[in-house]
Amino acid sequence: MSNNSMKRKIFVIEDNKTEGMLLKLCLSSLQNVSITNFSKGIDLLNSLDEHPDIVIADLMLPDISGIDLIKKIIDNNPKTNVIVVSAQRDIDVVAKVQELGVYNYLVKSETCIEYLQKVISNLITLLDLRDYS
Repeated sequence: MSNNSMKRKIFVIEDNKTEGMLLKLCLSSLQNVSITNFSKGIDLLNSLDEHPDIVIADLMLPDISGIDLIKKIIDNNPKTNVIVVSAQRDIDVVAKVQELGVYNYLVKSETCIEYLQKVISNLITLLDLRDYS
């Protein structure tokens, strides 16, 4: 059984350094999380054996399509919750991503960072409950 001091592992994949830093800053206010930033999909995939609880993924990456990345994460780690934060508003893309079974899809905006904090803190609460039951 887990106890409250268990750190939740969050992987952030974002190739834009500024946005990556913003995301990390936003998440650093959350309790009991460890955050690892990646700028390349391949580096994240090579670290999946660390079993992240949550992956925050951008769809536009330099080395792999976001869709392929998400498929691989979910295939390898079905328990990992993927949250997409992307500027991509194309409804077909959003639908395709949701079919993969992501936990949430946020469109990049000024308010998206605050909203992301809420989404993640709710998700961590859910994960903690699931671990206790």
